[in-house]
Amino acid sequence: MNENRRKADDFIRKHGIKKMRLVFSDQNGLMRGKNVPAEIFLKSIESGIGFAQSIFAMDIEGETIAETGLLWEHGDPDYHAMPDLDTLTLVPWKENTAQVIVDAVVAGHKPFFADPRFILKKILAQLAHAGYTAKVASELEFYLLHGDTRLPTTSGTQAYSILHLVSVEKVLEQFETNAAAMGLAVEATLSEYAPGQFEINLRYADALQMADHTFLFRNMVKETAAQMGYHATFMAKPFADSAGSSFHLHISLWREMMNVFAGAPPANELPLPLQHFIGGCQYYLKPAMAFFAPHVNSYKRLRPGSYAPINDSWGRDNRSVSLRVPAAEGSASRLENRIPGADGNPYLVIAAALATPGRRFRSCLRRHQTCRMEKVYQHDYGVGTHKVF
Repeated sequence: MNENRRKADDFIRKHGIKKMRLVFSDQNGLMRGKNVPAEIFLKSIESGIGFAQSIFAMDIEGETIAETGLLWEHGDPDYHAMPDLDTLTLVPWKENTAQVIVDAVVAGHKPFFADPRFILKKILAQLAHAGYTAKVASELEFYLLHGDTRLPTTSGTQAYSILHLVSVEKVLEQFETNAAAMGLAVEATLSEYAPGQFEINLRYADALQMADHTFLFRNMVKETAAQMGYHATFMAKPFADSAGSSFHLHISLWREMMNVFAGAPPANELPLPLQHFIGGCQYYLKPAMAFFAPHVNSYKRLRPGSYAPINDSWGRDNRSVSLRVPAAEGSASRLENRIPGADGNPYLVIAAALATPGRRFRSCLRRHQTCRMEKVYQHDYGVGTHKVF
């Protein structure tokens, strides 16, 4: 018995697992996969289990887009789903059930180009080649609605309201309990600005692990809410007259165990690596919007005066801008990217947040250049009229 098989076998025996979920993210960040008996899963660890490649050509409604070339041109062949046993976890709201994230591979054990998880891995490999690793934390906003009426569970715009938390305490606590059982570290739960809107923050981790955690967490919230008679939605703008839901990313880059955003700059200046990174974010922001705001509804969230960004501004400890530098020092130094909506694919959002600035960041460091940073809004909440997306 090889090491992978032994690891999985021990987990299954320890927890009495009878059913395995093999799960992955489609292009829209939705969880897809299949259930298999535990014994079938164990037998397929090395060979993988087949899935249709066209799954990665589905839109948000589940329709396959023929123009992707992943449907009829080649007969819609299989890819092999290879489990990443580092992601093996319980499904605590289902008896005797576990799940594992699978990677898509094709002939020659090559990663399938359309797998969002592979895309993020490729970006992280580029950073690693330059000597950097990325740590990311996520802040996820969502609406918790009554399951039968799809109306908000709370009323009024009462951000940080303890009474709102108490009013749906059982379901929120179940989210936290399930997350802990899955190895997902919740740092905070709070009520947000709109009726029925909440935010849950996940503790920072390496970038791939954070994408996995966000992907698993979002699905867990949906399933748990439904099981308890509620409906949870991560739609960017489910109600026209209420606040949108965001997916804020807190990002830091590390080299040789040191946070490179935590330098010792001159007075009132940011560390040079952080300046380069912000400049890169601004330079490539327009193409990144395909991932930060992937749907028509996504853009309904982005409007002035709503805490949702509308341009490529940055600022220190300023929630009116797109790229916020929180008031933190030392190893906690970071950049908050406030642009992505809660409907974004975690793998593609994090990949875009790292790839777009990372390319210019590395170029500027090699050439000892200063990347230009534009549109600093330190005090003006109304972030001007220059709209870039």
